[in-house]
Amino acid sequence: MGQSLHHIWTWLAMPRHGLALAVFIIGALGIGALFLGILCSVPARFRKGIVMAVTFIGGLYLSLEFLVPYKNVHTGKYPLTEVMPTVANLEIVIGCFALLLGIWNLFQIHGKTLMKFGKDWYNSAIFFLTFFSIAILGFLRDKGVHGTPEMFSILFSGFLLSLQSTTFSLIAFYIVSAAYRAFRIRSAEAGFMMVAATIIMLALVPVGALLTAWLPETGFLSAFRLERIGYWILTSPNMAAQRAIAFGVAVGALATGLRIWLSLERGSFFDRQL
Repeated sequence: MGQSLHHIWTWLAMPRHGLALAVFIIGALGIGALFLGILCSVPARFRKGIVMAVTFIGGLYLSLEFLVPYKNVHTGKYPLTEVMPTVANLEIVIGCFALLLGIWNLFQIHGKTLMKFGKDWYNSAIFFLTFFSIAILGFLRDKGVHGTPEMFSILFSGFLLSLQSTTFSLIAFYIVSAAYRAFRIRSAEAGFMMVAATIIMLALVPVGALLTAWLPETGFLSAFRLERIGYWILTSPNMAAQRAIAFGVAVGALATGLRIWLSLERGSFFDRQL
């Protein structure tokens, strides 16, 4: 049984080119569509149970592979770990399908807006224009068509990266607005935050260093220079708070993962009939 599975995985993973690759992709898509059709034909009351079982088995394998390093005493290999590349490939395939569903959802939303000439329809038109432009140029660049690498670079580096930088720069105004609301001294905690923020800002600019430049650079009094106080705040209290937040986020992510793994999550999506 093990040898048969090994041969199957080897055949699936072997490189293919040309017509063989096209036939393999079409066959894989057909098998995937067949499985989806079978799943959709299952009665609704059993469908959710199948999804829960597949989710539990997938989470169980990843947990056992990480927590239980089982070693075959005869071969000296780790069977669970050897399957990990195949599982990683399956995760990539599932992620590609999720990406495809997201793209299809965008096409539906912007397509309806464009067909009805709804509000801001020109944004939908720009979406389709840019999507197909960069997709087509990307395919042609991979095929080695002359001139397409330069055009792809213009679209990607010249437009996309510039738009991302512009978007992130606009966030600075929202950060300033949020900082103004947060630093209004209405409590002792807000006062400490205001003092710490003022020290950090002064420590990072030359003016702050000039304010305490009269203090010696060595000895006990050197610890009261603004740049050193700011460095201590960043590396000690601030780092401790960041680690505490990261630890809390990790515990929350673990709890959420367990709830999804055991199908205990509830909400607008999880309570829907699949």
